[in-house]
Parts: sequence; structure tokens; C-alpha cells
Amino acid sequence: MALAKRTFHSTCQLLKRSTDNLATKDNKKFQLVSFPEPPPLLPSQRADATKLFARQVNFIQSISEVHQAPDLANPEVAFVGRSNVGKSTLINNLTNNSKLVKTSNRPGHTKLLNFFDIGGQVTLVDMPGYGYKSKEEWGELILGYLSTRKQLKRLFLLVDPAAGLKETDQQLMSQLDTQALSYQVILTKRDRLSLEAFQQSKLAIEKYLVENAICCYPQVLVTGKRRTGKSNDNAAVAEEMAKVKWAIVNAAGITVRQSTKVVVPNTKKK
Repeated sequence: MALAKRTFHSTCQLLKRSTDNLATKDNKKFQLVSFPEPPPLLPSQRADATKLFARQVNFIQSISEVHQAPDLANPEVAFVGRSNVGKSTLINNLTNNSKLVKTSNRPGHTKLLNFFDIGGQVTLVDMPGYGYKSKEEWGELILGYLSTRKQLKRLFLLVDPAAGLKETDQQLMSQLDTQALSYQVILTKRDRLSLEAFQQSKLAIEKYLVENAICCYPQVLVTGKRRTGKSNDNAAVAEEMAKVKWAIVNAAGITVRQSTKVVVPNTKKK
């Protein structure tokens, strides 16, 4: 009985601390409507994330058909989103290399699956955008990769908060749920919205995920500058980027090794 009382008390305390994520009509039954705010990164997590992405990043291979995918042993994470959502910019910022992935204002610029080695421990895959008439053209490549790639540990789905979740985003998430593939949403281009508008969009997206998604990791990540221009924004943006880096380390399930000479995988057929 004492254990039951302690458990009930702990549950009540949890509800008191996280009521912003819950909805109720009678204060008896609660429904989750958004993801709880995750705790700050531990120093060890931040250090591991920084250590991995401070290492050399090497291009491995580009493919236009699924059967061309390189045979690699390292765990993979992939980035996908609607065309012109800021995917290339995010990858360049993650790797601290402004020239790693070409950026363009032209929708559908990325037309291949591009594989990159991150520090000899993780493979990052830059996927073609969809929407703006590119879905029909590149959809088969994306879906083929997602349905056959055993190394894939998590798909990071980029969403523009100004546009919100589109039907193509929802269709992709439904496909991922059907295939039991883990995915996580990253909101980009935050400076397009005021703080209030951004929070409203974020809550609406989380509400949809809570009500409909099955395999979505319960934390929405955020990247990009803030519109406010306050002096402490740079530190906040850096912390959010560290969370994205840690999410990749966590998804890959790796222990970041001490720095060693990285050998780029040889994908050429003998």
C-alpha cells in the first residue's frame, strides 16, 4: 500500500510539472496534447555530440537508384523534407562545412541520395526533397531506400513551421509508421515567424504527432536563428544545434570513440 501511495504521489507531481502538455475537462482524465519539454543535455552528452561532429566528414557516394547504395557497416541517419525546407543548410551547419552540401533556392535541387561519413562512426544520408512536383520524380528513390536500408536507425524529417505539416509530410510519416521506422521532426527556418507564431505552429505540429504518429521520437527539435535578435540568442541556437547532434548520436546507438585516423569506406566494386 505504501508503494502504491508513493507511486500515486509521484504521478500527481509529474502532472503538476507538465500540465502544459496535458488537456483535461474534469481534472480527472488527462490527455497528452504535446510532447513534454526534454531535460537539458548532460555535459557528457554535449561533449560526445561536439566531439563526433568536430571530426572529419567525408563524402562517400551519390546514388540515383536504390541498388547502387554502398554496403556500409556503420549505422545511418537520414535527412529528408519538402523541397527548399533548409535541409542542405542544416547539414552544412551540423558539420561546420558550408561547402559540404550545395544549397539552392530552387526547389528540388537535391536529386540524388548522398552518403557522408561522420567521424568514421556514423553515415549521414542527404535525401532528395519532395513536393513542388519533385515527389513524383524522386518518391520511388526515397521509398525504396526507406524500405530496404537495414543500416538506417532514424529518419530526421525537416518541417518549415511557417508552412506546417503538409499532406506529403503526413503521407511519409504514415509510410514510416507502417514500416515501423523511427523518425524525428526538426523545425527549420524559425526566423520566418514571430516567437508567438512559432510556438503556435510547434504546438499544432506536436498535437498532430501525439494524435496520429506511432514511430515518431517524442521530441521536436528546432534549428535556425530567432527573429528577436537578443544578445543571448547565439547561445540558445548553439544549444539547439547540440541537441540535434546528440539526437544523431543517440539514434545511432554509438559510443563516441577517441579521435583516430578516419578511413573513408571504399564503395568501388572490384
